[in-house]
Amino acid sequence: MSIEERAKAAAKNVEGKLQEGVGNLTGNNADSLEGKAKQHEADARNTAEDLKEKAADLAEGAAERVKAAASNISGKVEEMIGNATDDPAKVAEGKAKQAEGYVRNAKEDLR
Repeated sequence: MSIEERAKAAAKNVEGKLQEGVGNLTGNNADSLEGKAKQHEADARNTAEDLKEKAADLAEGAAERVKAAASNISGKVEEMIGNATDDPAKVAEGKAKQAEGYVRNAKEDLR
């Protein structure tokens, strides 16, 4: 989130409200409409920031899902190697990696 962009939007909104109010008081429809336009611009800026934040969250979530899948797959492979070589430590390491993948996915499910 860009605090700077949110602040600019808030300032534009206040400016628009003031201009609209002055326009209403003086009967100047152009000022009133321009003030409303500035308020809509502020809304658009806030919406753009909301979309940026959502996109960043989605990208972060996707990256975590990929890491979870990688942990799960490498864990399964390690477990299979451990079973094939009768190495209980390797089996345990594989299961631990799979658990890590499940935890990452569960974390994303909660988010």
